[in-house]
Amino acid sequence: MSFIKLKNPQLQLINMTPISKRFILVITSVLIAIVVGLLIEVLLSLQAGWPFGHTQKGHQVGWLGFVVLLSVFGYSYKKRCARKAGWPKGWFRVHQIAGTLAPLFILVHTGPHFHALVPLLALMTMGFVAMTGLVGMFVHRKAVGMLNGTRKTLLSQGLSREAVEEKLFELASDEEMFRIWQTIHVPMVFLFIVLLLAHIGGALYFGGM
Repeated sequence: MSFIKLKNPQLQLINMTPISKRFILVITSVLIAIVVGLLIEVLLSLQAGWPFGHTQKGHQVGWLGFVVLLSVFGYSYKKRCARKAGWPKGWFRVHQIAGTLAPLFILVHTGPHFHALVPLLALMTMGFVAMTGLVGMFVHRKAVGMLNGTRKTLLSQGLSREAVEEKLFELASDEEMFRIWQTIHVPMVFLFIVLLLAHIGGALYFGGM
């Protein structure tokens, strides 16, 4: 009888890069958050007696998600229209946090009720944008990691570590793999905006606030 020797899973975990570990942790957290969001909506719908998104509180949660979503674009504006002020690190954090919270609010607002085409397409597009956003975060971190030589050069010039990190984040945005990611992520963002506005317009026209 022959036995197959399995690799030690602890060694495999040790060999994982910090980015790989963080990626797995983030994806796991996202999946848990999606399940929790759907469960919250289901419980609220059972309590209300019909889909939570059709109630006044459901509308309020939807508007809250929309307002949080708008703050995501503060980073894009600062990065493109205020480049002289340097890399907007604070707005980048807002971009990441709001880009996580807004879909969760919207998920609680919609729930697993797919009875209309435009909201369904908007929800699917939002999910794709959120996932590509996560991928983009790790692509950007990978690009920053590839600039270690530049980091050493900037540090040798007397720049502070914070100034160096800001410069590297700016340079990473010009890396080829990040540019390729942008050609996928950005058009989907615009498509999501169009579908979202169509949904909001239809909701206001047919049902009001």
